[in-house]
Amino acid sequence: MRNKLKFGDFVIIGVVLVMAGALAAALAFHSSGDKLYAEVWQNDTLIERVQLTDATDRTIKLDGNTIVLSGKTAKMADADCRDQVCVRTGTLTHAGQAAVCLPHRVVLKLVGVNDSGIDAVVS
Repeated sequence: MRNKLKFGDFVIIGVVLVMAGALAAALAFHSSGDKLYAEVWQNDTLIERVQLTDATDRTIKLDGNTIVLSGKTAKMADADCRDQVCVRTGTLTHAGQAAVCLPHRVVLKLVGVNDSGIDAVVS
């Protein structure tokens, strides 16, 4: 006995593809906010918060960690810990990304702030 696709199967496949495309488009065009900030935390304390612009060029040194802020990007450039997971995280470019160094309890994360006053748009 052969299984044949019926009209209803094509409708279900089409609906799933349309929903997947809409989700992909929403995630691709989602704005992280008007301003992008790099936050450096150590031992659950905010050490520094720097607005990232095209002109940003800053190096922050903490106990064993070196954080480089360049343009609208941030990265843990160096760490004296054994595993180097925070360094291998790479360059952070979008709000919500983070690099964590567990041995030194250092967190570098990017935060987006929207100044338009609009939290969300629902249609």
